[in-house]
Amino acid sequence: MYQAHLTHTFHAAHRLPHLGGKCANLHGHTWTTTVTITTPQLTEDGTIIEFGAFKTRMRTWIDNNLDHAALLGTDDPLTPSLREQGCRVAEFGRAPYGPHPWPTVEAVAELIAYHAQTWLAQAENHADEHGTWYSDTPTRCRITQVTVQETPTNTATWTES
Repeated sequence: MYQAHLTHTFHAAHRLPHLGGKCANLHGHTWTTTVTITTPQLTEDGTIIEFGAFKTRMRTWIDNNLDHAALLGTDDPLTPSLREQGCRVAEFGRAPYGPHPWPTVEAVAELIAYHAQTWLAQAENHADEHGTWYSDTPTRCRITQVTVQETPTNTATWTES
């Protein structure tokens, strides 16, 4: 097996009022996410995947949806007031932020894993100059792990089951 690990860093605030303690307060982190792509064989050009195509999709989605946002839960009373102030809010428990009602580091890892499946499919498929779609790397690649680090000492990992 071969693995590629692609990493991206973003900055976001969140809070977890349902847990109590310090994390009930709105606070920020520099989040680092690492997506692992696994394949049993390399392409003809000796790669797992063309990194640029995947990284562009990953970074664009994260930067447009999570970076410098307030990651809040669907039941968080701060959500309406922050939106009224024009703040970017990523509301967990609503599309496209996944089924989990609160933005725990575990929920962020699963969210990125879910979207990474789409980024991988898009990166593997290309259109030629006539608009015909073809694949350089037919569905042999899989997203097998996503690790999200919210602090230097706290990480959560989603693993393919």
